[in-house]
Amino acid sequence: MLTFVDSRYPARMEFMTSYEWHLHPQAEALVDRLVDEAISKSSELAEFSSRLATQTATRPQDWLDSVAGPVTVDELAAVGYQPIGYQPADRAGLWRHPGAQLPAVIPAEHYELALRVDDIAALATSYARVRGDSTAFELEGSPLAGYRRVVLAEQNGVVLAGVERRSWATGARPQTFQPGEARAAGQAWQLLAERPRTLTGPAGIRAQLPAARAAVELVGPDLAASYFLRQERDYWQRHNSAGTLQHARQDRLGLGWGNNDHHTFRSSRAAFAPLIGFLTLLGFRPRERFYAGAQAGWGAQVLEHPGCGGVIFADVDLTADEVDLDFAQVELAETGRYGTVGMWCALHGESLLAAGMHHLEGQFSFDELTASLAELGQPSMRPFSDYPYLRQAFTEAEWWPVPAARLAALVAAGQLDPRRAAEIAEAGAAGSHLENLARRSGFKGFNQTNVSATMLATDPREYRRLGQD
Repeated sequence: MLTFVDSRYPARMEFMTSYEWHLHPQAEALVDRLVDEAISKSSELAEFSSRLATQTATRPQDWLDSVAGPVTVDELAAVGYQPIGYQPADRAGLWRHPGAQLPAVIPAEHYELALRVDDIAALATSYARVRGDSTAFELEGSPLAGYRRVVLAEQNGVVLAGVERRSWATGARPQTFQPGEARAAGQAWQLLAERPRTLTGPAGIRAQLPAARAAVELVGPDLAASYFLRQERDYWQRHNSAGTLQHARQDRLGLGWGNNDHHTFRSSRAAFAPLIGFLTLLGFRPRERFYAGAQAGWGAQVLEHPGCGGVIFADVDLTADEVDLDFAQVELAETGRYGTVGMWCALHGESLLAAGMHHLEGQFSFDELTASLAELGQPSMRPFSDYPYLRQAFTEAEWWPVPAARLAALVAAGQLDPRRAAEIAEAGAAGSHLENLARRSGFKGFNQTNVSATMLATDPREYRRLGQD
């Protein structure tokens, strides 16, 4: 019997307050070893891994919530993992790495790969259909709960499972709601789903606060934030063809967007403070800040949720003298000249309102996704990160129509050239993207070097359809 936790190690994982992200190849190698050993022992898991590669351009590691296997606590501690609780009766001996983008690890005598998905019922029915059998799967945990689980296969001491993860507070114990809790979850979901998105500007953002506040009061910040992110992914996808296509490929296997990496919301300067207020009300915490440089005129506040694990990029126009400003904590006055983000919002609206997210970033096998989407008529832009530990690229933009009144107002204000306004009126303007990302060595950060060129390349005043000058 393995010993999982002892007094030499802290009782919980601390949420990081310093964001000097480093590479953790030894920690990644430990995870990869467990995955490879599990696949070598289970033909069923090997077949599923092959389907992931050919049908979705992903690896099992891109989906892992946790991996279990014969690993000692000394091995885990040596590569930076920390325990977040040990309850052997309910399988909650989870270890997580505070400085790496890696799955949780559960020391165990058997192997288990637990894939993070949006809906375990959809996963189970899709898995049964692919296998061509009538297996009745047991769904553990209540709909919309903090943690749900289904076992898909067990072979030679290897378990393949799917999980819905909305809160790390539940560990690895499926959460079953009492009737009152189930009603509260349904009410919280509905409150967030029916937010008044047709409003505009800072006042429109502030009008979202009551729904967030009420949802948190009903179910707590972990579940409220996870509901919000799921709904935002759905809303974005309805307006992004590459996202719709890739989601369909993933959902053939019942996976949804369980491989999401982060969600990007654009904001006007005046609406940025209330946007941050909305997100922090849901429990998101500010992480590192980005400043892309005076030429790009743009910055971003990264936020992470310590409970549900979701990550948000909040983009906004910034001036050269705001490089050292904690811009998430102050009111930003309009400058009279729109940068890339400000122009996008002026054309399409706020991301939290009618426009939706600028992009969703998922974890993929980078080259394979690029090639397969291109074959399906969804080409990609040039990569803006191409390192051994981080590769990133946008798909070509989705084109959105722009109301004539907005174009006329921008021309009248001197913000948009009349000729370009006429082109946008006819063809639309660059709207949203799907972002292709591959992480290695557990790298949790982002590329701050090439973002200036990328932002300028996607400015809706300059961006042209593929093949146009």
